Amino acid sequence: MMPSPPRTCRRLLPVAVLAIAIVAAGCASSPPATSGPPPSAATSSAASVSAPPPSPVIVTPVRTSPTQAEILRLTAAVTADPADEPSQVALGFALLQRIRETADPSLYAPAEAAFDAARAIAPDDAEAYVGMGGLQLGKHQFADALVTGRKAAALSPTLPSARAVVVDALVELGRYDEADQAAGEMLALGSDLTTLTRVSYLAELRGKLDVALAAMRLAAKSRGLAPENTAFAEALLGNLLVYSGDASGGAEAYRAALSIVPNHAPSIAGQGRLAVAAGKLDEAIALFQRAADIVPLPEYVIALGDAQTVAGRASDASRSYALARAEIQLFQATGVVVDLDLALLEADHGDPGRALAFALTAYKATPTVRAADAIAWALHRLGRDREAKAHSDEALRLGSIDPVIRYHAGAIDAALGDTGGARHNLELALDTDPGFSATGAAEARRLLAALG
Repeated sequence: MMPSPPRTCRRLLPVAVLAIAIVAAGCASSPPATSGPPPSAATSSAASVSAPPPSPVIVTPVRTSPTQAEILRLTAAVTADPADEPSQVALGFALLQRIRETADPSLYAPAEAAFDAARAIAPDDAEAYVGMGGLQLGKHQFADALVTGRKAAALSPTLPSARAVVVDALVELGRYDEADQAAGEMLALGSDLTTLTRVSYLAELRGKLDVALAAMRLAAKSRGLAPENTAFAEALLGNLLVYSGDASGGAEAYRAALSIVPNHAPSIAGQGRLAVAAGKLDEAIALFQRAADIVPLPEYVIALGDAQTVAGRASDASRSYALARAEIQLFQATGVVVDLDLALLEADHGDPGRALAFALTAYKATPTVRAADAIAWALHRLGRDREAKAHSDEALRLGSIDPVIRYHAGAIDAALGDTGGARHNLELALDTDPGFSATGAAEARRLLAALG
Protein backbone atom coordinates (compact mmCIF):
# COMPACT_ATOMS: atom_id res chain seq x y z
CA MET A 1 0.00 0.00 0.00
CA MET A 2 1.26 3.29 -0.91
CA PRO A 3 3.12 6.11 0.56
CA SER A 4 3.41 9.78 0.48
CA PRO A 5 4.36 10.65 -2.97
CA PRO A 6 2.75 7.57 -4.34
CA ARG A 7 0.66 4.84 -3.00
CA THR A 8 1.99 1.68 -4.28
CA CYS A 9 0.11 -1.02 -2.56
CA ARG A 10 -3.03 -1.26 -4.53
CA ARG A 11 -2.24 -4.89 -5.29
CA LEU A 12 -0.37 -6.07 -2.25
CA LEU A 13 -2.16 -6.88 0.99
CA PRO A 14 -5.54 -6.21 -0.58
CA VAL A 15 -4.94 -8.43 -3.52
CA ALA A 16 -4.03 -11.39 -1.46
CA VAL A 17 -6.93 -10.80 0.89
CA LEU A 18 -9.39 -10.13 -1.89
CA ALA A 19 -8.22 -12.85 -4.25
CA ILE A 20 -8.74 -15.76 -1.89
CA ALA A 21 -12.46 -16.04 -2.41
CA ILE A 22 -12.17 -15.88 -6.16
CA VAL A 23 -10.23 -19.10 -5.69
CA ALA A 24 -13.07 -20.29 -3.52
CA ALA A 25 -15.60 -19.26 -6.13
CA GLY A 26 -14.52 -22.18 -8.26
CA CYS A 27 -14.87 -24.62 -5.42
CA ALA A 28 -16.90 -25.10 -2.32
CA SER A 29 -20.07 -23.11 -1.77
CA SER A 30 -19.17 -19.67 -0.48
CA PRO A 31 -22.00 -17.89 1.32
CA PRO A 32 -23.35 -14.65 -0.10
CA ALA A 33 -21.72 -11.50 1.14
CA THR A 34 -23.58 -9.12 3.40
CA SER A 35 -25.17 -6.16 1.68
CA GLY A 36 -24.47 -3.86 4.59
CA PRO A 37 -21.38 -2.88 6.51
CA PRO A 38 -19.66 -5.87 8.11
CA PRO A 39 -20.72 -6.19 11.73
CA SER A 40 -17.94 -6.20 14.28
CA ALA A 41 -17.05 -9.32 16.20
CA ALA A 42 -18.98 -7.92 19.10
CA THR A 43 -22.20 -7.95 17.08
CA SER A 44 -22.27 -11.64 16.40
CA SER A 45 -24.79 -12.32 19.15
CA ALA A 46 -28.41 -12.69 18.25
CA ALA A 47 -29.62 -9.46 19.83
CA SER A 48 -28.64 -6.45 21.85
CA VAL A 49 -30.83 -5.19 24.69
CA SER A 50 -31.45 -1.61 25.72
CA ALA A 51 -33.50 -0.86 28.86
CA PRO A 52 -33.44 2.82 29.79
CA PRO A 53 -35.86 3.19 32.71
CA PRO A 54 -38.67 3.83 32.92
CA SER A 55 -39.21 2.85 29.28
CA PRO A 56 -40.06 -0.77 28.54
CA VAL A 57 -37.20 -3.02 27.52
CA ILE A 58 -36.63 -2.82 23.77
CA VAL A 59 -34.99 -5.79 22.09
CA THR A 60 -33.25 -4.76 18.87
CA PRO A 61 -32.16 -7.59 16.57
CA VAL A 62 -28.56 -7.34 15.45
CA ARG A 63 -28.10 -8.37 11.87
CA THR A 64 -25.79 -11.30 11.29
CA SER A 65 -24.38 -11.40 7.80
CA PRO A 66 -25.05 -14.47 5.64
CA THR A 67 -21.37 -15.35 5.89
CA GLN A 68 -21.43 -15.15 9.69
CA ALA A 69 -24.57 -17.26 9.77
CA GLU A 70 -22.92 -19.88 7.57
CA ILE A 71 -19.83 -19.91 9.79
CA LEU A 72 -22.01 -20.44 12.86
CA ARG A 73 -23.92 -23.24 11.16
CA LEU A 74 -20.79 -25.02 9.96
CA THR A 75 -19.01 -24.56 13.28
CA ALA A 76 -21.93 -26.27 14.96
CA ALA A 77 -21.77 -29.07 12.40
CA VAL A 78 -18.06 -29.80 12.89
CA THR A 79 -18.37 -29.47 16.66
CA ALA A 80 -21.08 -32.11 16.62
CA ASP A 81 -19.10 -34.29 14.20
CA PRO A 82 -15.42 -33.41 13.75
CA ALA A 83 -15.18 -36.13 11.10
CA ASP A 84 -17.66 -34.27 8.85
CA GLU A 85 -15.07 -33.50 6.17
CA PRO A 86 -17.33 -31.61 3.71
CA SER A 87 -18.38 -29.28 6.52
CA GLN A 88 -14.75 -28.73 7.52
CA VAL A 89 -13.92 -27.69 3.94
CA ALA A 90 -16.98 -25.48 3.68
CA LEU A 91 -16.13 -23.87 7.02
CA GLY A 92 -12.63 -23.06 5.80
CA PHE A 93 -13.99 -21.39 2.66
CA ALA A 94 -16.63 -19.48 4.67
CA LEU A 95 -13.89 -18.13 6.92
CA LEU A 96 -11.84 -17.07 3.89
CA GLN A 97 -14.91 -15.28 2.55
CA ARG A 98 -15.28 -13.50 5.87
CA ILE A 99 -11.65 -12.38 5.68
CA ARG A 100 -12.51 -10.81 2.32
CA GLU A 101 -15.43 -8.99 3.87
CA THR A 102 -13.70 -7.75 7.03
CA ALA A 103 -9.89 -8.00 6.49
CA ASP A 104 -9.75 -9.69 9.89
CA PRO A 105 -6.47 -11.67 9.88
CA SER A 106 -7.38 -13.48 13.11
CA LEU A 107 -9.67 -15.67 11.00
CA TYR A 108 -6.75 -17.27 9.19
CA ALA A 109 -6.04 -19.56 12.14
CA PRO A 110 -9.51 -21.15 12.34
CA ALA A 111 -9.64 -21.41 8.53
CA GLU A 112 -6.30 -23.23 8.51
CA ALA A 113 -7.50 -25.53 11.30
CA ALA A 114 -10.58 -26.41 9.25
CA PHE A 115 -8.58 -27.22 6.11
CA ASP A 116 -6.03 -29.18 8.13
CA ALA A 117 -8.82 -31.22 9.70
CA ALA A 118 -10.36 -31.87 6.30
CA ARG A 119 -7.04 -33.05 4.84
CA ALA A 120 -6.45 -35.32 7.81
CA ILE A 121 -9.86 -36.93 7.29
CA ALA A 122 -9.71 -37.10 3.48
CA PRO A 123 -6.12 -36.71 2.24
CA ASP A 124 -7.24 -36.93 -1.40
CA ASP A 125 -9.81 -34.10 -1.32
CA ALA A 126 -8.49 -31.56 -3.81
CA GLU A 127 -10.84 -28.83 -2.59
CA ALA A 128 -9.26 -28.91 0.86
CA TYR A 129 -5.90 -28.26 -0.80
CA VAL A 130 -7.40 -25.47 -2.91
CA GLY A 131 -8.66 -23.85 0.26
CA MET A 132 -5.31 -24.15 1.96
CA GLY A 133 -3.63 -22.75 -1.14
CA GLY A 134 -5.96 -19.77 -1.12
CA LEU A 135 -5.16 -19.20 2.53
CA GLN A 136 -1.43 -19.32 1.84
CA LEU A 137 -1.86 -16.82 -0.99
CA GLY A 138 -3.73 -14.56 1.40
CA LYS A 139 -0.81 -14.73 3.83
CA HIS A 140 1.71 -14.09 1.02
CA GLN A 141 3.23 -17.53 1.51
CA PHE A 142 3.58 -17.94 -2.22
CA ALA A 143 6.13 -20.73 -2.40
CA ASP A 144 3.98 -22.84 -0.08
CA ALA A 145 0.90 -21.98 -2.12
CA LEU A 146 2.58 -23.24 -5.29
CA VAL A 147 3.30 -26.61 -3.69
CA THR A 148 -0.24 -26.83 -2.34
CA GLY A 149 -1.84 -25.76 -5.62
CA ARG A 150 0.13 -28.35 -7.57
CA LYS A 151 -0.94 -31.01 -5.10
CA ALA A 152 -4.57 -29.99 -5.62
CA ALA A 153 -4.13 -30.09 -9.41
CA ALA A 154 -2.53 -33.53 -9.21
CA LEU A 155 -5.46 -34.82 -7.16
CA SER A 156 -8.04 -33.25 -9.49
CA PRO A 157 -6.56 -32.31 -12.89
CA THR A 158 -9.85 -30.88 -14.18
CA LEU A 159 -10.52 -28.58 -11.21
CA PRO A 160 -10.00 -24.96 -12.45
CA SER A 161 -9.62 -23.52 -8.96
CA ALA A 162 -6.64 -25.80 -8.32
CA ARG A 163 -4.93 -24.38 -11.39
CA ALA A 164 -5.90 -20.90 -10.24
CA VAL A 165 -3.86 -21.32 -7.06
CA VAL A 166 -0.88 -22.35 -9.18
CA VAL A 167 -1.28 -19.34 -11.48
CA ASP A 168 -1.51 -16.91 -8.57
CA ALA A 169 1.52 -18.38 -6.85
CA LEU A 170 3.64 -18.26 -10.00
CA VAL A 171 2.68 -14.63 -10.62
CA GLU A 172 3.55 -13.62 -7.08
CA LEU A 173 6.85 -15.48 -7.32
CA GLY A 174 7.75 -13.49 -10.43
CA ARG A 175 7.65 -16.55 -12.70
CA TYR A 176 5.55 -14.87 -15.35
CA ASP A 177 6.21 -17.12 -18.33
CA GLU A 178 5.31 -20.18 -16.28
CA ALA A 179 2.21 -18.35 -15.05
CA ASP A 180 1.15 -17.69 -18.65
CA GLN A 181 1.49 -21.38 -19.48
CA ALA A 182 -0.40 -22.41 -16.35
CA ALA A 183 -3.13 -19.89 -17.14
CA GLY A 184 -3.57 -21.44 -20.59
CA GLU A 185 -4.00 -24.86 -19.00
CA MET A 186 -6.46 -23.37 -16.49
CA LEU A 187 -8.50 -21.58 -19.15
CA ALA A 188 -8.78 -24.79 -21.16
CA LEU A 189 -10.80 -26.21 -18.26
CA GLY A 190 -13.43 -23.49 -18.43
CA SER A 191 -14.13 -19.76 -18.67
CA ASP A 192 -15.63 -18.35 -15.51
CA LEU A 193 -14.96 -15.81 -12.79
CA THR A 194 -12.09 -17.87 -11.39
CA THR A 195 -10.21 -18.27 -14.65
CA LEU A 196 -11.02 -15.02 -16.46
CA THR A 197 -9.95 -12.71 -13.64
CA ARG A 198 -6.51 -14.30 -13.72
CA VAL A 199 -6.21 -14.09 -17.48
CA SER A 200 -7.13 -10.43 -17.18
CA TYR A 201 -4.50 -9.71 -14.53
CA LEU A 202 -1.74 -11.43 -16.49
CA ALA A 203 -2.61 -9.32 -19.52
CA GLU A 204 -2.67 -6.17 -17.39
CA LEU A 205 0.77 -6.95 -16.00
CA ARG A 206 2.11 -7.01 -19.55
CA GLY A 207 0.38 -3.77 -20.51
CA LYS A 208 -2.12 -5.53 -22.78
CA LEU A 209 -5.07 -3.45 -21.66
CA ASP A 210 -7.42 -4.51 -24.47
CA VAL A 211 -7.00 -8.18 -23.57
CA ALA A 212 -7.32 -7.44 -19.85
CA LEU A 213 -10.54 -5.51 -20.44
CA ALA A 214 -12.09 -8.17 -22.66
CA ALA A 215 -11.39 -10.91 -20.12
CA MET A 216 -12.66 -8.84 -17.20
CA ARG A 217 -15.86 -7.91 -19.03
CA LEU A 218 -16.57 -11.61 -19.43
CA ALA A 219 -15.64 -12.29 -15.81
CA ALA A 220 -18.01 -9.59 -14.57
CA LYS A 221 -20.85 -11.17 -16.54
CA SER A 222 -20.32 -14.53 -14.86
CA ARG A 223 -21.74 -15.08 -11.42
CA GLY A 224 -19.60 -15.78 -8.41
CA LEU A 225 -21.01 -18.05 -5.75
CA ALA A 226 -20.99 -15.06 -3.41
CA PRO A 227 -22.36 -11.69 -4.59
CA GLU A 228 -19.17 -10.07 -3.29
CA ASN A 229 -17.14 -12.08 -5.79
CA THR A 230 -19.14 -10.65 -8.68
CA ALA A 231 -18.97 -7.16 -7.18
CA PHE A 232 -15.20 -7.47 -6.97
CA ALA A 233 -15.01 -8.39 -10.65
CA GLU A 234 -17.06 -5.28 -11.44
CA ALA A 235 -14.65 -3.17 -9.35
CA LEU A 236 -11.67 -4.60 -11.21
CA LEU A 237 -13.44 -3.86 -14.49
CA GLY A 238 -13.94 -0.31 -13.27
CA ASN A 239 -10.23 0.05 -12.59
CA LEU A 240 -9.37 -1.19 -16.08
CA LEU A 241 -11.90 1.13 -17.71
CA VAL A 242 -10.32 4.07 -15.90
CA TYR A 243 -6.92 2.92 -17.14
CA SER A 244 -8.29 2.87 -20.69
CA GLY A 245 -9.37 6.49 -20.40
CA ASP A 246 -13.06 5.73 -19.83
CA ALA A 247 -13.64 7.33 -16.44
CA SER A 248 -17.42 7.38 -16.91
CA GLY A 249 -17.38 3.67 -17.71
CA GLY A 250 -15.31 3.06 -14.61
CA ALA A 251 -17.79 5.00 -12.51
CA GLU A 252 -20.64 2.93 -13.94
CA ALA A 253 -18.82 -0.31 -13.10
CA TYR A 254 -18.29 0.85 -9.52
CA ARG A 255 -22.01 1.69 -9.31
CA ALA A 256 -22.86 -1.76 -10.68
CA ALA A 257 -20.73 -3.37 -7.98
CA LEU A 258 -22.39 -1.27 -5.31
CA SER A 259 -25.82 -2.31 -6.58
CA ILE A 260 -24.78 -5.89 -5.80
CA VAL A 261 -23.03 -5.16 -2.49
CA PRO A 262 -24.02 -1.68 -1.31
CA ASN A 263 -21.01 -1.29 0.96
CA HIS A 264 -18.39 -2.75 -1.37
CA ALA A 265 -15.14 -1.18 -0.18
CA PRO A 266 -13.03 -1.69 -3.35
CA SER A 267 -15.67 0.09 -5.42
CA ILE A 268 -16.00 2.92 -2.91
CA ALA A 269 -12.22 3.32 -3.01
CA GLY A 270 -12.46 3.38 -6.82
CA GLN A 271 -14.93 6.24 -6.52
CA GLY A 272 -12.45 7.92 -4.20
CA ARG A 273 -9.74 7.76 -6.86
CA LEU A 274 -12.14 9.27 -9.38
CA ALA A 275 -12.79 12.09 -6.93
CA VAL A 276 -9.03 12.65 -6.56
CA ALA A 277 -8.73 12.81 -10.35
CA ALA A 278 -11.50 15.42 -10.45
CA GLY A 279 -9.82 17.50 -7.74
CA LYS A 280 -12.66 16.86 -5.30
CA LEU A 281 -10.51 16.18 -2.26
CA ASP A 282 -13.23 16.51 0.39
CA GLU A 283 -15.32 13.95 -1.49
CA ALA A 284 -12.28 11.68 -1.89
CA ILE A 285 -11.51 11.90 1.82
CA ALA A 286 -15.07 10.93 2.71
CA LEU A 287 -15.03 7.99 0.29
CA PHE A 288 -11.66 6.63 1.43
CA GLN A 289 -12.77 7.01 5.05
CA ARG A 290 -15.94 5.05 4.27
CA ALA A 291 -13.98 2.29 2.53
CA ALA A 292 -11.57 2.06 5.47
CA ASP A 293 -14.46 1.93 7.94
CA ILE A 294 -16.00 -0.99 6.05
CA VAL A 295 -12.80 -2.98 5.48
CA PRO A 296 -9.78 -1.77 7.49
CA LEU A 297 -7.10 -2.31 4.86
CA PRO A 298 -3.93 -0.19 4.84
CA GLU A 299 -4.53 0.52 1.14
CA TYR A 300 -7.60 2.59 1.93
CA VAL A 301 -6.10 4.28 4.97
CA ILE A 302 -2.99 5.36 3.05
CA ALA A 303 -5.15 6.68 0.21
CA LEU A 304 -7.06 8.62 2.87
CA GLY A 305 -3.83 10.01 4.29
CA ASP A 306 -2.62 11.03 0.83
CA ALA A 307 -5.85 12.93 0.13
CA GLN A 308 -5.65 14.58 3.54
CA THR A 309 -2.05 15.60 2.85
CA VAL A 310 -2.91 17.32 -0.42
CA ALA A 311 -5.94 18.95 1.22
CA GLY A 312 -3.61 20.49 3.81
CA ARG A 313 -4.87 18.36 6.70
CA ALA A 314 -1.43 17.30 7.91
CA SER A 315 -2.46 16.19 11.40
CA ASP A 316 -5.23 14.00 10.04
CA ALA A 317 -2.85 12.54 7.47
CA SER A 318 -0.27 11.74 10.13
CA ARG A 319 -2.88 9.83 12.09
CA SER A 320 -3.96 7.94 8.98
CA TYR A 321 -0.42 6.87 8.14
CA ALA A 322 0.13 5.75 11.74
CA LEU A 323 -3.06 3.70 11.55
CA ALA A 324 -1.93 2.11 8.29
CA ARG A 325 1.35 1.11 9.90
CA ALA A 326 -0.53 -0.45 12.83
CA GLU A 327 -2.80 -2.36 10.44
CA ILE A 328 0.18 -3.75 8.51
CA GLN A 329 1.78 -4.82 11.79
CA LEU A 330 -1.46 -6.56 12.75
CA PHE A 331 -1.30 -8.61 9.56
CA GLN A 332 2.35 -9.35 10.31
CA ALA A 333 1.47 -10.55 13.81
CA THR A 334 -0.91 -13.14 12.37
CA GLY A 335 1.67 -14.60 9.99
CA VAL A 336 1.08 -12.54 6.85
CA VAL A 337 4.33 -11.72 5.03
CA VAL A 338 4.40 -7.92 4.75
CA ASP A 339 7.96 -7.02 3.73
CA LEU A 340 6.88 -5.40 0.47
CA ASP A 341 4.08 -3.46 2.16
CA LEU A 342 6.46 -2.16 4.80
CA ALA A 343 9.05 -1.26 2.18
CA LEU A 344 6.62 1.03 0.40
CA LEU A 345 5.27 2.55 3.59
CA GLU A 346 8.76 3.23 4.97
CA ALA A 347 9.94 4.72 1.67
CA ASP A 348 7.26 7.39 1.74
CA HIS A 349 6.46 7.83 5.42
CA GLY A 350 9.40 6.53 7.35
CA ASP A 351 13.02 5.48 6.99
CA PRO A 352 14.19 4.86 3.38
CA GLY A 353 17.04 2.73 4.72
CA ARG A 354 14.58 0.40 6.39
CA ALA A 355 12.48 0.53 3.22
CA LEU A 356 15.41 -0.76 1.20
CA ALA A 357 16.05 -3.58 3.66
CA PHE A 358 12.41 -4.67 3.51
CA ALA A 359 12.36 -4.40 -0.29
CA LEU A 360 15.50 -6.50 -0.69
CA THR A 361 14.04 -9.17 1.61
CA ALA A 362 10.81 -9.18 -0.39
CA TYR A 363 12.68 -9.43 -3.69
CA LYS A 364 14.77 -12.36 -2.48
CA ALA A 365 11.61 -14.33 -1.73
CA THR A 366 9.45 -12.99 -4.58
CA PRO A 367 11.45 -11.40 -7.43
CA THR A 368 8.44 -9.69 -8.99
CA VAL A 369 8.20 -6.45 -10.91
CA ARG A 370 6.56 -4.89 -7.87
CA ALA A 371 9.42 -5.92 -5.62
CA ALA A 372 11.88 -4.48 -8.15
CA ASP A 373 9.86 -1.27 -8.12
CA ALA A 374 10.00 -1.15 -4.31
CA ILE A 375 13.80 -1.46 -4.40
CA ALA A 376 13.98 1.28 -7.02
CA TRP A 377 11.77 3.60 -5.01
CA ALA A 378 13.68 3.06 -1.77
CA LEU A 379 16.96 3.76 -3.56
CA HIS A 380 15.49 6.91 -5.09
CA ARG A 381 14.41 8.12 -1.66
CA LEU A 382 17.97 7.52 -0.50
CA GLY A 383 19.29 9.60 -3.39
CA ARG A 384 20.86 6.60 -5.12
CA ASP A 385 19.19 7.16 -8.46
CA ARG A 386 21.74 5.48 -10.73
CA GLU A 387 21.23 2.25 -8.79
CA ALA A 388 17.50 2.87 -8.71
CA LYS A 389 17.33 3.12 -12.50
CA ALA A 390 18.38 -0.51 -13.07
CA HIS A 391 15.66 -1.75 -10.73
CA SER A 392 13.10 0.62 -12.23
CA ASP A 393 13.87 -0.76 -15.69
CA GLU A 394 13.36 -4.26 -14.31
CA ALA A 395 10.01 -3.22 -12.88
CA LEU A 396 8.97 -2.13 -16.37
CA ARG A 397 10.26 -5.22 -18.15
CA LEU A 398 6.79 -6.65 -18.75
CA GLY A 399 5.47 -3.40 -20.22
CA SER A 400 3.28 -2.53 -17.23
CA ILE A 401 1.16 0.59 -17.36
CA ASP A 402 0.64 0.56 -13.59
CA PRO A 403 0.53 4.28 -12.76
CA VAL A 404 2.48 3.90 -9.52
CA ILE A 405 5.34 2.03 -11.20
CA ARG A 406 5.33 4.56 -14.04
CA TYR A 407 5.31 7.47 -11.58
CA HIS A 408 8.29 6.00 -9.74
CA ALA A 409 10.13 5.48 -13.04
CA GLY A 410 9.41 9.05 -14.10
CA ALA A 411 10.64 10.50 -10.82
CA ILE A 412 13.87 8.50 -11.11
CA ASP A 413 14.35 9.58 -14.73
CA ALA A 414 13.82 13.20 -13.72
CA ALA A 415 16.41 12.91 -10.96
CA LEU A 416 18.91 11.57 -13.50
CA GLY A 417 18.21 14.36 -15.99
CA ASP A 418 16.50 12.08 -18.51
CA THR A 419 13.85 14.57 -19.62
CA GLY A 420 12.36 12.35 -22.34
CA GLY A 421 12.04 9.30 -20.13
CA ALA A 422 10.68 11.34 -17.24
CA ARG A 423 8.06 13.03 -19.38
CA HIS A 424 6.97 9.74 -20.97
CA ASN A 425 6.56 7.90 -17.68
CA LEU A 426 5.01 10.74 -15.71
CA GLU A 427 2.50 11.54 -18.44
CA LEU A 428 1.66 7.86 -18.80
CA ALA A 429 1.03 7.59 -15.05
CA LEU A 430 -1.35 10.56 -15.12
CA ASP A 431 -3.04 9.52 -18.35
CA THR A 432 -3.62 6.02 -17.03
CA ASP A 433 -5.15 7.11 -13.74
CA PRO A 434 -4.97 10.75 -12.65
CA GLY A 435 -6.34 9.69 -9.27
CA PHE A 436 -3.86 6.86 -8.62
CA SER A 437 -2.61 8.75 -5.55
CA ALA A 438 -3.41 12.26 -4.41
CA THR A 439 0.19 12.92 -3.39
CA GLY A 440 1.73 10.96 -6.24
CA ALA A 441 -0.33 12.73 -8.88
CA ALA A 442 0.48 16.11 -7.38
CA GLU A 443 4.19 15.32 -7.36
CA ALA A 444 4.05 13.97 -10.92
CA ARG A 445 2.52 17.26 -12.08
CA ARG A 446 5.14 19.25 -10.19
CA LEU A 447 7.95 17.24 -11.81
CA LEU A 448 6.42 17.69 -15.26
CA ALA A 449 6.17 21.42 -14.73
CA ALA A 450 9.82 21.54 -13.67
CA LEU A 451 10.84 19.76 -16.88
CA GLY A 452 9.62 22.76 -18.84
